[in-house]
Order: sequence, then structure tokens, then C-alpha cells
Amino acid sequence: MSVSRLHASLVDLLALPSTSGHEEHVRQYLETTLQAQGLTTSLDTAGNLIALLPGQGRPVLLNAHMDRVPPGRGQRPILRDGVLYSDGSSNLGADDAAGLAIILEILRRLQEHSLAHPPIVALFTVQEESGLQGARAFDPTPWQVTDGIVFDNAFEAGVVVSRGAHYEAFDVEIIGRTGHPGKDLTQTVNALEIFRQAAYPHGSLANDQTRILIGHIEGGSARNAVPDRVLLQGELRSFEGNEQIEHYRERIRAAFTEAARQAGGQAKIHFVSHCSAYMVDEQEPLLSLYRQVLADRGEHLQPRPTFIGSDASALRPRVRAFTISTGVVNEHTPDEYVPLAPLEQLVEDTLEVLHRWSSLA
Repeated sequence: MSVSRLHASLVDLLALPSTSGHEEHVRQYLETTLQAQGLTTSLDTAGNLIALLPGQGRPVLLNAHMDRVPPGRGQRPILRDGVLYSDGSSNLGADDAAGLAIILEILRRLQEHSLAHPPIVALFTVQEESGLQGARAFDPTPWQVTDGIVFDNAFEAGVVVSRGAHYEAFDVEIIGRTGHPGKDLTQTVNALEIFRQAAYPHGSLANDQTRILIGHIEGGSARNAVPDRVLLQGELRSFEGNEQIEHYRERIRAAFTEAARQAGGQAKIHFVSHCSAYMVDEQEPLLSLYRQVLADRGEHLQPRPTFIGSDASALRPRVRAFTISTGVVNEHTPDEYVPLAPLEQLVEDTLEVLHRWSSLA
């Protein structure tokens, strides 16, 4: 029954469209569902939905994000052999509807079976996919919460993210001068050529401790006009220290500035840091309980570092939150799918963690 209900909740959520900044349909579904269960809900200034389930002991935060990457359309997923697949029209959206469904099921079972548990602060965030904006805006102080679990995707279900990378976005605007390519070119400055000449650091660097990518390029106005403007969107992910990260920033700035200067154009570079690198101490109390729960059923804790960001990156160090992966495969693509049985196991393991946490002094 529980697996089928978890499946039903996930299907309901996947039927709703949601992208960063447009989470209203998913938020309304969650709000209605939680209030029907008697939970108190509220919205913060960022648009995050917060639900409180009273309990005994120190509060625990449970988190998942409501948004998806575009196109993020609602769909009717396909169930085959216990695995939920995208119907091919869009990314499935199990990143992070799977996390949302897990938390809903945990809250239901805590109430239905009168299980011992601490106060639960369920945080459903906005705009995770566009820079962890909801998690960064969340204020844990009024909720007196210092420990938590984030359900999001990184690896196979149950794997814990032990180390998260520094992440920041950068935008480059290259400005040249246009002209007809069949006439005198001496007065033109080809912005695309500036991009081509810029010797910026990119790819996997420092034994894969840093990755730099330009993922979106927009430029030019017509086939028969020298492009006078190019916009680049890139990102820098790194496990290295702040000094080395600043060094990469300077190399990116210098590469585009110098290439533009030599060509007679301009380059404007803007960096926005979304989160700092972090490392989870395996002795943190909530994670220690999760390790014990796994051991009691013959499994081992699997801590792994990742370049993939999650709300844990923004919540720490204010909240000792760690990410448990939901096991979504091929996320952000029309080939996305998620096995259902591991989601049920995550619910059961978390219920046991919460039970043990409630008994701590």
C-alpha cells in the first residue's frame, strides 16, 4: 500500500508543470495536501513552502526542491517493471519530485502510525535549479532547526553526498563592431573571433578538482553581418581553496579582456557565487544515526563527493544538512527515470532515523 501511495503522489506531482520561478502549481498541491493532514504551513519571502509537524526533542529539517529545469512540463509518466519513466515529451521531473514524494510519505506515516518523532520542519524550496535561491533565503532561526536531510539526486538511491563543490556562474559580454562582410573589414570587430581567441581555462583542471564550462553562447544578428555582440554563460565548480578559485576568476577575466583589447573590442565579465564548498563530518549526529540504521539492515554508508549542487550547499553551515540521493537516472533529459522501490526504502530508513533522534537527550 505504501509503495503504491508513494507512486501515486509522485505521479500527481509529475503531472504538474514546474520550472524555476514558476513553482506555483506544485506548491499549491503540497500546501493543500499538507493542510488536509492537519499540518501548519507558511510561505517565506522567497516563496518557499514550510510545514511543521510537532514532535518531541530537537527539530529536524527535511528538504526537497519544487522546481525543475526547462521544459519542466507536466506529463503522464510510464510505469514499467517498478521503474517510472518519462513519456518522452519532457524531462520527467523526478529531480526533485521524488524528494517531495518521499517527504510527503514520511509525514503521512508518522501521523498514521503515531510513531515517535522529533518536530519536523519540512522545507520545500523554490529556484534550486537556478542557483539554490530558495535555500539561500531560508532562515532556520525561527524554527530552531540545526540538523537536516536533503532528498535530491546525485548518485544511486541512499548514497550520501560527503563533499560539495564551490559553485558560481559567470557571464561574459563581448562587444565588437558590426559591418557588411563583403565590404571593408578594417572598421569591424568580430565579437565571435574575440571569443575564439580568448585563452580562458576550461574543462577538467587540477586533477579534476575544478571544472569550468561555458554552456550557452548567443551572438550575431544575421548571416551576412559581422557579429558585434556575443553573450556567454559559464560556470565554475571546484573543490579547491578560495585562493585558487580567485586565481581561476582572474584567468577568465584576463583572457577575455586581453583578447578583446587586442581586437579593438570590449569584454565585460560578471561572476555570481551561489554556494561555497563544504565537507560533511561523518560524526555529525544525524548522519551517524543514518549509518547505524543502514548497518542494522546489513548495509554500509556510502559517502561520495560530487560537483552536483543541492540545497545542502546553501543550507550549510547554518544547518548541518546532508544530501541523501534519490537515485534518479538521466535527470534533466527526456530519458529520465527513477526506480520506485529504493524510494520506499529511503522512507523506511528515514522514519527509523527520526525515531532514534527523538529519543536523544
